[in-house]
Amino acid sequence: MTTQAMAALCRMDTTTVSDALDKLGIAGQCLGIKPLDPGFRAAGPAFTIRYVPCGTRGGTVGDYIDDLGPGTVVALDNQQRMDATVWGDILTIVASRKGLGGTVIDGVCRDAPRAIELKYPIFARASHMRTGKDRVAVDAVQCSISIGGVRVDPGDYVLGDWDGVVVVPKERIEQVAEVASRIEQAEDHIRAAVERGERLDQARKNQGYHALQTKGTS
Repeated sequence: MTTQAMAALCRMDTTTVSDALDKLGIAGQCLGIKPLDPGFRAAGPAFTIRYVPCGTRGGTVGDYIDDLGPGTVVALDNQQRMDATVWGDILTIVASRKGLGGTVIDGVCRDAPRAIELKYPIFARASHMRTGKDRVAVDAVQCSISIGGVRVDPGDYVLGDWDGVVVVPKERIEQVAEVASRIEQAEDHIRAAVERGERLDQARKNQGYHALQTKGTS
């Protein structure tokens, strides 16, 4: 059933999923994380890595990509650091070849043109040329991390599009998908009604529009 729920979420916009998260009281909207290209979409279960500034022994951006399966979204917590990258074009090439679902970074990437060329979806705070080697080190893998102020655990469902990134806790995937589907259907009915020439206020009233995202309402 969870697989069906993930498939349903995969085809939705982040705006619809965000509304469902609000309805359920889940804080899953990542602040300040945007796609390198407006056409990028990322979707899939999270593989998480946390970085810290390296000490006197130097550091590495980590070797992990070869062990990841298709559809995985790489989620990298570099603590909002803007002066050192944790993702570049070689990782993009491998990730694209393996069919990963995308990469989400609380920090910056580099070699943005390669990601755009390969149509590999990267979501980050910005792009910046400075390497993270000898500046950051992997602190933990498959652990709880933070992306844009949102907690991300391994296996949580990550969805990204032009409007940003949302995270659905793995134990709530089916519930969020169900609520999001109801919201999507209601808004589809409203769009169809106004396209037929009906009044917007009446169309909204008929679908309970103003309570669609309100926590605790039926």
